[in-house]
Amino acid sequence: MTTLDILICTFNKGIVRVADLLRAPQQGVQYIVSYQYNDDRYLDLIPNSLREREDVILFEHRGQGLSANRNLALEKSKADLYMFADDDERFTDKTFDTIFSTFEAHPDIDVAFFTATTYTGKPLKDYPREEFLMKGMPETYCISTIEMVCRSRVKHKVRFDERFGLGAQFLTCGEEEIWMDDAMKAGLTMRFFPIKTIETSTLLKRKMIYVDAGVQRSYGAQEYYRHGSRAWLSCLRYALRAARKRQAHFLPMMKHFAEGIRYMQKTR
Repeated sequence: MTTLDILICTFNKGIVRVADLLRAPQQGVQYIVSYQYNDDRYLDLIPNSLREREDVILFEHRGQGLSANRNLALEKSKADLYMFADDDERFTDKTFDTIFSTFEAHPDIDVAFFTATTYTGKPLKDYPREEFLMKGMPETYCISTIEMVCRSRVKHKVRFDERFGLGAQFLTCGEEEIWMDDAMKAGLTMRFFPIKTIETSTLLKRKMIYVDAGVQRSYGAQEYYRHGSRAWLSCLRYALRAARKRQAHFLPMMKHFAEGIRYMQKTR
């Protein structure tokens, strides 16, 4: 029987929402809760219901950083399949059956990408209507971690770059784009399926690139990760285009792009 680990990564007060995410116990499905906190007082918020369920395993880690937390959760996963979940999302009645049937029907794939909506049923992004084999980041939308399900072998090939993501000190997003780059370099077989598996309230932070310094730094860093020194030219073009359309001021945006590039030059 195929097994699935749900890797739930949460931080501080987010732990109180995790119980609402859990579905009724289902054979083959286990929840791994990786709980980060930066003050011992948050440990008192852990609901007893999490400790009482046999299908829930809770790990506590002092620290912060979503990418680091995801990597910690990966270390604990032993199932055939794994997927990540945030504390503000919900599964549908058919989520797990959809996942199992998809991987059974496609034994060749390493990663499956599905779709997500808001709680009101609005698609989170402009998803394609047909399934397709992914050769890189899709042209019409950017993937999110909550949309993907991986075979266990993937964790030995691709992890999250802990310089990027929510809670990181300098680069506050972009971990999914870096993950996709690494997945393609690792030769993973990935396929998109236009099937809803998740409901969420997630704010797509990359849409804030015109106003948020952390998102701008992350963009510059991503460009350097992919293209090396050519990132300077692509960032210059982006900042000029944004300024021309009056979406952002050129100098502040280019300054933050440059900070992201230089950060990548100094770190590994």
